[in-house]
Amino acid sequence: MDEAMRQSLARQITGLPEPKQPEGQFPRMVRALADFSELRGRAPAHNAQDPSEAWLGSWLETQRAAERSGDLPRVRSDLLKDLLGPDWAHRA
Repeated sequence: MDEAMRQSLARQITGLPEPKQPEGQFPRMVRALADFSELRGRAPAHNAQDPSEAWLGSWLETQRAAERSGDLPRVRSDLLKDLLGPDWAHRA
C-alpha cells in the first residue's frame, strides 16, 4: 500500500477531512511539476532516492488519490491532465 492510499484510508476511517492546501501552493507545485517533467521527460516518483523528487512525487500521488476519489476540483484535475496527459491519475 502506497503512502497516498494509506493517508486516504486513514482519513476515511477517522472521518478527518483532507488537509487544505494554502491558496498559492497548488500553482507553485504545478510549476515545479512542469519544470521537473520538462527537465526529466517523466513524472516524479514518490519513492525516488532524491528527496526533492520523492516529495514532489508524493504530492502528485496525493493529487491522483484525490482525483480517483472524486475530491479533486475539476480545474486542478484539468491542469494536471494538460500537463501530464489524459491518464495522469492512473499512472504509477
